[in-house]
Amino acid sequence: MRISEGWPGPPQVRDRYTIHHFGTPVARPPVLPKATMKQCVTAFALSVAVSLGQPGCGAEPPLDVAQDVDLSRFQGKWYEIARLPRTTQTDCHGTTAFYTQNPGGTLSLVNQCNVGGPSGPLNTVSMIATVPNAAQPAKLALSVGGFSGDYWILEVGESYDYAVVGHPSREYLWILSRTPTLDAPTMQGVIARAQGQQFDMTRLEYTPQPPAGERNDLATPAGSVPPAVTTGCSLSHSSGPNGLLGGLGLTLGLWAYRFKRTVRRRGVAR
Repeated sequence: MRISEGWPGPPQVRDRYTIHHFGTPVARPPVLPKATMKQCVTAFALSVAVSLGQPGCGAEPPLDVAQDVDLSRFQGKWYEIARLPRTTQTDCHGTTAFYTQNPGGTLSLVNQCNVGGPSGPLNTVSMIATVPNAAQPAKLALSVGGFSGDYWILEVGESYDYAVVGHPSREYLWILSRTPTLDAPTMQGVIARAQGQQFDMTRLEYTPQPPAGERNDLATPAGSVPPAVTTGCSLSHSSGPNGLLGGLGLTLGLWAYRFKRTVRRRGVAR
């Protein structure tokens, strides 16, 4: 609570203090100028990159990816069935992903979800996936919010009816399907194989997909789609220990994009 009016000092000093429940005045931290989104992201990136660069980090075990992936067949709409938890997808409902192959060989990716419930505000994120090595089309590099990271297709159904996407750090995993549900035998097989690849599937979160009549059945993204931001830092698997910098790139990109959307939504001056 605020110190009472009986505080002997001047008001401008008194207002900088708070009282703990045991009655000791403690100085409140000074209010610093608001940082820009770029400054926040840069500071966070540097702090994590420095910590990841400390000695003692070992390489993560190899991660197998799908063979002979045909990216032209990977195009189209996918429903997210489940994922490992990501703060950038907190409270997302009805998550969908739309892939479009571009003339230069890249893939445009649009992710959409309703925040808070099936009728909640629509959140849209645009990204670009590149193929660093044409001999391994399953090993994509995803750019979002000016950062990039590994985005590997670990498994895809024979008919391209389901897919599993992950990251070599084992911190990211998405299970996708062409339909809003995935049959139990296929799901059980996916989970078992992911566990065999050392993903912690005890943390798996199932994505709420609304029932028919309430979900978006469009074959293309709903509403307006913002342009993808593709310039910035490359934090791919090869650029840092344990592949975690690539995961950091994805986290930072999605966090930065969500931060910018929140600022715009709230009308906060940037």
